[in-house]
Amino acid sequence: MHGLIQGVVLSAILCCAAAAADTGDVTFQNELAACVTVKAAKTATETNTVSVATTFQFHKSIGDCGCFSARASYTSSVDNGGVRDVLQQGVIVIKKDTAKSLVLASEPALIADEQIHVRLTCARPI
Repeated sequence: MHGLIQGVVLSAILCCAAAAADTGDVTFQNELAACVTVKAAKTATETNTVSVATTFQFHKSIGDCGCFSARASYTSSVDNGGVRDVLQQGVIVIKKDTAKSLVLASEPALIADEQIHVRLTCARPI
């Protein structure tokens, strides 16, 4: 009986850890729009990490949009009293149509019910 109770509690914890985040919409500022189209699905929270499943539709090399490689940089932020707070930054590779999970924040409370802004630009040269 004791093992059954532990199993139920563990299942409940794991179920809630993968639940969707209570966040606002995700808006992209896509500076590479001539080369790649970005579409985001609903955000999700796992443990303390908030991410968004994103698809990238490749039109042409992002080098044609001024990048020095296939590496793109993204920055997630929210407005806080008129000031943009940067929450997370990352670098991804875009060479073809692809789906990626972008980490938006490592603290769900920072984006609760907030409009999330994601800026996509060229990554710095390596």
